[in-house]
Amino acid sequence: MSHPVLERLASPDPETRRQACGDAAGDPSAVLLADALGVALGDPDPGVARAASDALAAIGRSGADLGGVLRAALRSGSRERRLRAALTSARLEAPDVGLLPALVEGLGAAAGDERWAAARLLVEAGRRHGEVLLLLLGLARGGENPDARRMACHTLRELAPDLPETAAALLQASRDADPGVRRAALAALPSLQDPPPPVVERLLAVLGGDADPASRRIATAGLAAHAAAAPKPLREAARRALAAAADSGDEGLRRGAARALARLALPTRGASDR
Repeated sequence: MSHPVLERLASPDPETRRQACGDAAGDPSAVLLADALGVALGDPDPGVARAASDALAAIGRSGADLGGVLRAALRSGSRERRLRAALTSARLEAPDVGLLPALVEGLGAAAGDERWAAARLLVEAGRRHGEVLLLLLGLARGGENPDARRMACHTLRELAPDLPETAAALLQASRDADPGVRRAALAALPSLQDPPPPVVERLLAVLGGDADPASRRIATAGLAAHAAAAPKPLREAARRALAAAADSGDEGLRRGAARALARLALPTRGASDR
């Protein structure tokens, strides 16, 4: 005889499936329902998939061994199920290298919350495993999915803002064909520590002539962060460009330029003539 929760998990109604996932965690036979919950991680309804992940996390925290269930989901043919299995696994223990393929795929997920969850876990994993940084650098420079390239830029600013390799990858991404990737790369540049002069040069080029208004606005924040410590010719060029932008008809650009100019007027360590 089939278990009532299993019958409800097979229902055509998403709400019934979602409630079944919630009930599974507290069922006396919860461990026996784990395989079905692992399959439900790939449910086409995101609410059902989230409920399945919640149930598996609760079952795992109770001491049940879910390794086989989650490994099966990580090997499945469904990209969504693989990612949700990785996210669920990371709720039970620190992410390891076995989750990397699913998490890297997850940077291009359709759902924004899943993209960000994958990005946070990659940063966490990257602090333990050096190969993660290499993956993200390559992805920012040339991943096939523009969402994944964009998210890789966000992760790099958190994971390795002090490395010249990060600066180089973000500079390359700031010239990406996709405007969302360019904006993400430009938004990450202010986080760099001790950036090389080409960073300020690139920000000046964007502020002075990029066709994308949002990119020009973002460039003002980068100049506020880095121009004061740049060589004198670049500092002066930044002040001139920002002064011109402060007279722009774009209100957001005017505000950003004014903030950057105010910051450049303050004494800043490292801003001596070079």
